[in-house]
Parts: sequence; C-alpha cells; structure tokens
Amino acid sequence: MARDSTEKRILKHPLASRIFHWCLIMGFLPAAISGFILWLKVGGDGIRHVALEIHMMGATVFTVSVIGYMILRFTRVLAYVHRIFSWNKNDLGWFKVLGGYPQKILFGKNVEVPPMGKINSGQKILSIVLFFGGPILIITGWILYAYIPVLPKIFIFWVDVVHLILGVLCGLFIIGHIFLGVYNWSDFKVMFGDGVIDFAEANEHTPVWVKNEVEPVNHQPLSNLKVVEK
Repeated sequence: MARDSTEKRILKHPLASRIFHWCLIMGFLPAAISGFILWLKVGGDGIRHVALEIHMMGATVFTVSVIGYMILRFTRVLAYVHRIFSWNKNDLGWFKVLGGYPQKILFGKNVEVPPMGKINSGQKILSIVLFFGGPILIITGWILYAYIPVLPKIFIFWVDVVHLILGVLCGLFIIGHIFLGVYNWSDFKVMFGDGVIDFAEANEHTPVWVKNEVEPVNHQPLSNLKVVEK
C-alpha cells in the first residue's frame, strides 16, 4: 500500500550516525565472535589462526570507526554523552518494568512504560558500558598485539584479564541489544534504512524526544528531506 504523501515523518538517525553504526557492526561483531572462539579455544590451530586474523581486522575497523567519528562528529558525540548521562525518575520507572519487554515477549501483555527521550533507559546503560568499555578494549587490545615482547609479564597478564572481562561484558550487552533491535523491527529499519521514522510512531515510543527536540515535516523524497532534529 502506498504511503500517504501527507504523512508526517521526522529524521531520527542522520547519515553519519547510520554509517557509524554500520562500521561498528562490521568491526565489533567479527572481533567479538572471533574473540569468543579464541577465548574458548574452539577448533584446531588453523581455525584459531583464522579467528585471530578476523579479530585483528575487526579490531582495526572498530578502532578507526570510533576515532574517526569522534573527530568528524565531535558535537554529536558530546550530545550523545549528554543524553546517556541524563537521568530522571522516568528512567527508574523504566527499569521497574524493564521497558515492558518481558511482559510483551513472554506474556503478550502491554504495560505502561514511562515516556522516553530519543534513547531509552536500557540503551543508556548499554551506551555507558560501551562508552567506558570500548576505548579500554581498544587500548588493551592494541597493547596485547604490539607490546607483549617489551612489557612486564605481570602487566600483560592484567591487561589480558581486563580485555577479556570487558570483551565478554560488552559482547553480552551487544547480543541483548541486537535481539531487542530486531524485535523492534521498525526502529531497526530506521537505523539501517533512510533514518526517518513516522511521526506517530516516534511520538508513541519517544514522546519526550518528539516534544522537545524535533519538528514534524511532510514526507518528501529522500533527496529533499530536511534534518529536523534541533
């Protein structure tokens, strides 16, 4: 069915953010999967050698993506940091019902969820974990790659422990994020599609963001879409 040309739509994820998300997937996921293979010693030497090569390639993409985005879109990074460290009573209410996901997924019931901004409280926790864990993963990973022969063994041992713990923690959070991302298929398509979302849907799931930060616009061809986020 054709979309109503008068339907209001808003830009949720600008192109730079969508490209960054793609780069994170192409970098972090291969690094995480291959890292689990190395940690659990899956397969023989040949499989682990390939896993190590994939791990390094994924780590390179991940590192370049993070550094590049921070340099090229520094103001957006600052805005995102402000979002994830801004908390109020609605966040506590969100955690009381866990965003309503267990009720919906397990029992098919809808419960009242406090109004959210552009990112919900669970996404804030994920973002904080990645905000601190991501850079430490990058630093410890490159230390293990380049400096094992020249640094004290006890230091390398603890660097390896930190890298492993953060890798497992971030990996588990990402698995949950992917599951809920696919579950929220419409929002998933927004991030990996044109970045725009129906005004009504955005107003339902992120009313605080819609009220305070965006302006609705009529649906237009993608080449004419305006960035409406303030």
